[in-house]
Amino acid sequence: MSWRSGLMLILNRDQYRPSEEEIEEMWDELDVVSVPFKDPAINVMLEELRKVHLNGGAEFAGFQLSPHLVLEWFGSRNLLNEINFFEQFVTLPPVMESLSALEIETPLTTSLDLTEDTSAFTLDGELAEILVLGGAYEKFKGTAKQAKTLGTKFCDALFQDRYDEIQMYITQEPWTEWFADVAWDVTWFGVDKRNYQIWLLCITDTDY
Repeated sequence: MSWRSGLMLILNRDQYRPSEEEIEEMWDELDVVSVPFKDPAINVMLEELRKVHLNGGAEFAGFQLSPHLVLEWFGSRNLLNEINFFEQFVTLPPVMESLSALEIETPLTTSLDLTEDTSAFTLDGELAEILVLGGAYEKFKGTAKQAKTLGTKFCDALFQDRYDEIQMYITQEPWTEWFADVAWDVTWFGVDKRNYQIWLLCITDTDY
């Protein structure tokens, strides 16, 4: 299946569903490169998350994907999870290198068990709640309103007000040894369907 410029935002009902062979071919044809997100709001959020998850941490990375018809078909229908896209995505060399702290194994020894129980519309509040609740031993030093402001600025840095162009997934699975496998494990995947970008935010902590 050939490549072409396009948007995962556009649902092409005339495009036929890719075959299993074409899905496999996509992984040989897809270009994935690390993208530095330089907005200070991202670093501020990571710093605050790390302060309250003192025995764990927070890791973030973003990636640019090349346009591809297979990606477009599943992405425009919010069905990337249906083809275990993210389980293979996290084992790509650029992803493993950018998230080296996670010590991602290939192949993964566990499922990501992603759900859509999150949204670009609510991510700022989810992050604010995590800050306010804190980790195993540390709590956020600011107010709830300040936490919500940090969450809003983080989301603005990633996708501004394009809430309807971002597909979100979340998991609480400890899918690498980096996660402590207790109450504070969480990973968000964000798919920017306009810009063909994917980013990950991972958090963990432990009271051991």
